Amino acid sequence: LSLLSLTLFTGIGYGTVLTIYFQCLFSLVHSPMRQALRLFFFGYASTMFIIETLYAAANSRRVWIAFVINWGSVAGPSRYEVGLWHDWASIAAMACYIISNWLADALMLGRCIILLRNMKNTRWLIPIPCSVFLVIIATSVNLFMDTTEASKSLEAITKAYCIFVVVDLSFNIITTSLIIACIMIHRTKLRKTIGTRVHGREYNNIIMMTTESCMISAISSIVYLILYAMNNFVQYPFMVIQNQMQVIALFVLILRIIQGKAW
Repeated sequence: LSLLSLTLFTGIGYGTVLTIYFQCLFSLVHSPMRQALRLFFFGYASTMFIIETLYAAANSRRVWIAFVINWGSVAGPSRYEVGLWHDWASIAAMACYIISNWLADALMLGRCIILLRNMKNTRWLIPIPCSVFLVIIATSVNLFMDTTEASKSLEAITKAYCIFVVVDLSFNIITTSLIIACIMIHRTKLRKTIGTRVHGREYNNIIMMTTESCMISAISSIVYLILYAMNNFVQYPFMVIQNQMQVIALFVLILRIIQGKAW
């Protein structure tokens, strides 16, 4: 029942991704941004959407095999579905997950580096998010290798995935905190120079919009870690919607940037 319910949530998540993606395209058409930036966000968002579509299709195939083709299996369709982690569809889904995660984190890292590089007293902080990003690549490669090896148990894959989620959550919190800190420092300098609070309120809105996307991704990661700590069976199907929550958070951020409400 839990697997079927989360399969429904997967469909809802993909529908949300599709909706926000079209909102991004519509906003790009009417955006006053430079053409180079519009082309970048169009290509970036479209690439992420294609990867997410492949990810949803691969997961749907696995559920279809378990609940339609092998409905009468001795272990039951739910247990059979969990046992399909080494199937080619699961491997393809994991590859899409990892690639989309790299692209999402690379965008966050790029935004963070640009802000830190343009401020004199914060350049020494650049190696921190870069180092965590390299750890993400290492843990994600390890996770993918565990998924492809038939000798690896589900517990080993789950443990590797948990480590990956913890590192990725730490990266999002660190980069978002650094971005917010840079914005607040710039706001303080502007307030001292101009002596007005009008721009200060605008910066507060930018900070809120930047935090919004981080919270969407962070909450889903924290919920998964809680389920993992409780050894709840729902943790396995919940792994499926993790990627969609991250893509939703990313598309929300891109939409805010296009609208001029975030940086």
